[in-house]
Amino acid sequence: MKKVINRRDFIVAGSATAGSVLLGNCSSKRDNTKGDSVLEEPDAMSISKSMPKEQVFQLLDQKVDHYMELSHHCAQSAFLALSEQFGLGNSEMVKALSPIPGIAERGETCGAVSGVLLALGLVFGKNSITDWQGYRDSLKPANEFCDRFEEELGSLRCRNIVDSEFGMELDLRNEDDLKKFQEAGATHKCSKVVRAAVRIAADLILKA
Repeated sequence: MKKVINRRDFIVAGSATAGSVLLGNCSSKRDNTKGDSVLEEPDAMSISKSMPKEQVFQLLDQKVDHYMELSHHCAQSAFLALSEQFGLGNSEMVKALSPIPGIAERGETCGAVSGVLLALGLVFGKNSITDWQGYRDSLKPANEFCDRFEEELGSLRCRNIVDSEFGMELDLRNEDDLKKFQEAGATHKCSKVVRAAVRIAADLILKA
């Protein structure tokens, strides 16, 4: 009998993803054994920007697949993949994303979109609540992401994407519909959506 996955079960795996050791947030310093100077290690953002874009995409694909298999949660997986790749940190946000997919499974904004926008906010957002221009500036990459995601997936809304990817309309608050969603390969099909979202976001970050 095929096991039905409960997408609400979330397991945090801090550094199990391929590439996590290399691409962690390396903010510490190390001694130069050939002299008295201390060298600053490059951080994850710098390392990622020095890599070929396709290699970054491939690493992100691996991270998304890994976190989706653990969590079955599009918003957390999208955020974790980008956070790990680019050293964004703030694990509390992972917890905060818990009820976000489809905005509490009501078929509204796709969780991959929400998770990515949170990551983009950490990269492009303002540092002060009084920074109006910083807020306005953050909207440009956010809107570009949304436009590109909508063009590629057809919609920003969970119910529309589910209808397109699964060929049926589902209300994930309904236990019978949720079971159909899981049995139709939810993790595999939603991983495709999350990978697409994360790649678009990474492209924007790498160009910044």
